[in-house]
Amino acid sequence: MTPRVCLQYSITYALCPKFVKSSSSGRHLSVSVSSNTQKNFPSPVQKRKMDTMHGFLVPTYTLHDFDDGEECKVVRMIFQMSGVPYEFKHVHRDDYILEDYPFYALPALDMNDRKYGSVLSICRHLAWRYNLSGKTAYDDAQVDDIAEKVFEVRMKIKNWIDHIEHAADHACDEDCTENTAARLLTDTLFPCLERVLKAAPSSWLVGHTMTWVDLLVACLVNPVIYHRPKLLQDFPLLYLHNEKVAHHDDLVGFLYHVRTRKFQDKK
Repeated sequence: MTPRVCLQYSITYALCPKFVKSSSSGRHLSVSVSSNTQKNFPSPVQKRKMDTMHGFLVPTYTLHDFDDGEECKVVRMIFQMSGVPYEFKHVHRDDYILEDYPFYALPALDMNDRKYGSVLSICRHLAWRYNLSGKTAYDDAQVDDIAEKVFEVRMKIKNWIDHIEHAADHACDEDCTENTAARLLTDTLFPCLERVLKAAPSSWLVGHTMTWVDLLVACLVNPVIYHRPKLLQDFPLLYLHNEKVAHHDDLVGFLYHVRTRKFQDKK
């Protein structure tokens, strides 16, 4: 009598994880298939490992932030670019309990019932999963370098951004000073980003494809272009970069529309 042949599926992560970057669906695990004449059922330990890895590969996400959601916009853009479903949980400022969130701050990301804080850390992790990080270790380091500086400036001029965006409802303080914020952008950050774009091999900040730092920069620059366009008059590459991100098919509705603008070459 011919023995019955069963297929045994051997998932690589059980012995040696092999992560591969895909162009569209992020990182995945390779799976090998072999034939065996014996029935093979996973042991309880193996099943737990498989369940854990499945949770790692197919997580559920809940993003927590205040009603305006400005600080987490870049995270939502990453989800949108990657086609990843998530739930957005609005947090009312009157009901905000610091101890409920990592580092007592928002936004925070629930990933399989574990909370993660810090915008940059969340972006790095999601970008790693969904192919929006640098293609090489050097590129990734450059992405982090730019992101740290941009976010640092974003936090310094946060009140000014809120002021120009929501002047009628915004309670101004000493951090809303126009001159201070404008100088920080035009004397420090914008010249640095313009030099990066001039040296870049493409119209993206790092490498030949969009990375999450392009989204982060766009979130900062876009309201400035809309409300204070003259601040970008000496930075044509940065203006065109924002136009490209704002007009991206997958990001419609996230940023202000950027009008096409011609810049004269300076002699």
